[in-house]
Amino acid sequence: MSESMKNEIISWIKLIATAFLIAFVLKTFVFQIAYVKGPSMEPTLYQGQILIVSKLSYRMGAPKREDIVVINDNLEHKDLIKRVIGLPKEEIDIKDSSVYIDGKLLEESYIEVPTYENDFSKAIAPDNKYFVLGDNRVESRDSRSDSLGFVDRKNIIGKAVFRLWPLNKAGTIK
Repeated sequence: MSESMKNEIISWIKLIATAFLIAFVLKTFVFQIAYVKGPSMEPTLYQGQILIVSKLSYRMGAPKREDIVVINDNLEHKDLIKRVIGLPKEEIDIKDSSVYIDGKLLEESYIEVPTYENDFSKAIAPDNKYFVLGDNRVESRDSRSDSLGFVDRKNIIGKAVFRLWPLNKAGTIK
């Protein structure tokens, strides 16, 4: 094998290794792809939609109310997509089919169905924990459920920022 052939092979190996390293760093620290499974975020997100999730958003700041986030669900070992409703140290109450934060009614233009308690009792979100709900409150396993409850900050993977698919719905997510 000639010297130039060896140099060409080494060059290709370096290029491929660099590409894998960049892809690993991007997926680990910058963004990931999420797939919407189930009806819990309707009418905002629907089954089969593909989203880009920013992991950087929460490396530089905390989740905000109404952010759509991807959560690592340790119980079912899968990712969930939910909306942040209550922040740490806030009092969350559900009464008269509505959500109240620190005693004030939360105006939610993104939901079409009432919010039922589902055995949730008024509570204050602990430090570093968030209260999350699906937009389709009838079909959502969320913080009202004992199996999920308040979500620890470390289990929030990132913020859903862009819808890739379907193409006719591509764009930023609100």
